[in-house]
Amino acid sequence: MPDPADAVPRTLVEPTTGRPVLMAPMRQQRPIHTAAAPGRGTCPFCPGAEHETPPESAAVRTPGSLPDQPGWNVRCFPNKYPAGPHHEVIAEGSVHCTQPGELDETTWADAVRMWQDRIRALELRSDVRCAFFFKNVGALAGASIAHNHSQVLGLPDLPPRLQLEHRCSSALAQCPWCTDLAAADRDGRTVFRSARHAVIAPAVPRLPHETLLLPVDCNDDFLGTDVASLAASLHALFRAVQHGLAAPAFNLWLHRVPGARFHWHLELQPRTGQMAGLELGGDMYINSVPPAQSAARLRSGLGIDPAGTR
Repeated sequence: MPDPADAVPRTLVEPTTGRPVLMAPMRQQRPIHTAAAPGRGTCPFCPGAEHETPPESAAVRTPGSLPDQPGWNVRCFPNKYPAGPHHEVIAEGSVHCTQPGELDETTWADAVRMWQDRIRALELRSDVRCAFFFKNVGALAGASIAHNHSQVLGLPDLPPRLQLEHRCSSALAQCPWCTDLAAADRDGRTVFRSARHAVIAPAVPRLPHETLLLPVDCNDDFLGTDVASLAASLHALFRAVQHGLAAPAFNLWLHRVPGARFHWHLELQPRTGQMAGLELGGDMYINSVPPAQSAARLRSGLGIDPAGTR
């Protein structure tokens, strides 16, 4: 029989690149709830199915409602099939929606506060250097549950990509995200601006329709950022992707370096293109869609014309 210890998540290091590999055999057992027709089967993340998840760690609830019962708007619980010792799921919205753009700004404000709280809680642990936040939408993006949700994974070190971004940006005379943001309006790459945040197509996107959401203040702290402003930009970003790009599968992740000066940002990558041999084998990218063209399509999803007006 297989050794039960083989089921325990562990981190290995690929010797030729030094990149960590999270070996998590239990994730083979994940149920798949992204391919079923609407209305068929049950969703383990919907109200009334709380018994199908581990007990909640935290929740935004209506007054008087009980833990692990209906009455929540945002609910966090340990991942039942973890990729590491500290892996949490955040179910967003009590209504079963498959596209984040279908949820309102109030729900996203509740979600942002939960993201902040759970990242802060995980990073208080002595064995966590970085609480990495990410969101998978759709089966093509790796989601196994259709209900809107995000995940936070406590890691013992910064992921290699974040280490590289921090090292490269620290060596520059000016913050590269500030530079990108300053030129976005002039280049036609701005999709949306709220009071303190902006959604832009980066000047050098690696794949079609790559999009950034970032604070306009380089020194902004994600854990203390303006929640209403971020919720407004998130809501706009999700609606732009849903309506401007015909609701593709996508991945969203947060880049921040705890305890260091770093212009945090959310990156969204629609699965509208494909990673082929050069991307997978050479870590180089081919992109056929110019960023201004991507931004125009995303603005169209918000009812904003190419000139940037409604």
